[in-house]
Amino acid sequence: MDTFAEALAALLGRLASIEGPLVVVVSRILVVLAAIVLALAGYRAVARLIDRLLRPLEGASDYPAKVQRARTLGPLMKSVARYALAFMTLMVTLREVGVDIRALLVSAGVLGLAVGLGAQSLIKDVITGFFILFEGLIGVGDVIEVGPHVGTVESIGLRVTKLRMLNGAQRVIPNGELTQFANYNKGWARAVLDVTVAYDADVRRALEALERAARQWGAETGLALEAPQAQGILRFGEGELGLRLMVKVPADKRAEAEMELRRRIKETFDRDGIPVPSAERVVYLRADTPGREP
Repeated sequence: MDTFAEALAALLGRLASIEGPLVVVVSRILVVLAAIVLALAGYRAVARLIDRLLRPLEGASDYPAKVQRARTLGPLMKSVARYALAFMTLMVTLREVGVDIRALLVSAGVLGLAVGLGAQSLIKDVITGFFILFEGLIGVGDVIEVGPHVGTVESIGLRVTKLRMLNGAQRVIPNGELTQFANYNKGWARAVLDVTVAYDADVRRALEALERAARQWGAETGLALEAPQAQGILRFGEGELGLRLMVKVPADKRAEAEMELRRRIKETFDRDGIPVPSAERVVYLRADTPGREP
């Protein structure tokens, strides 16, 4: 017997006493239905296996990272399995309806080569996406910066990566463009706050107030990974002095830390009477004639 359908037709002919073209048609329909049922069952089994393999153990030291990895790789692996099973089912169906699969595969190979030569950007996107996923450079939920755009990663595919921007818009970026990007959720981050004070402010008191506010915040929240550092005068402005406070924090807490520290610094400056720049502008006039008062 050349095919399983022919063997099934012979079996049906002996059991049901069916002869002629009808038994062939029935056997081929049964083979196609069996292929569809097996593909659906196989996909469910593969999906459960993927979930089980990617599910991290409770209490593991790197549990959040493994959860993020599962959220990133799980949908992609299920999609690959779904397309592979669908392709196999399609091949079985085409064979049973009389299509020469070998000639079709050869033609598809030649067509794929021609398309590949004209779709180099698509191939670049797929290869870049594969290495991004393989090396774990980006995960679902990471906040990344690509060029002028900053957003949260919603999904990563072999061809495109989808970002959710702060204003709610979804930006789709081909993986081939992810040659240089910044990931704000890897390891640790540094909350950097540039603060300005008036020229007549006591700089030492201002720096001490910055560090004191940051130390109190770190003691209450436990998010400061190192002792806060208040740097000296960074710049001389037209009516203010620029100071800087830096605190090492977990990567996913940087934005939250900066907002809370700004509030605490404002309250500390108000309580300690440290003047901040105002909108006032002082103009000094100098007399051109000696002895004449301005």
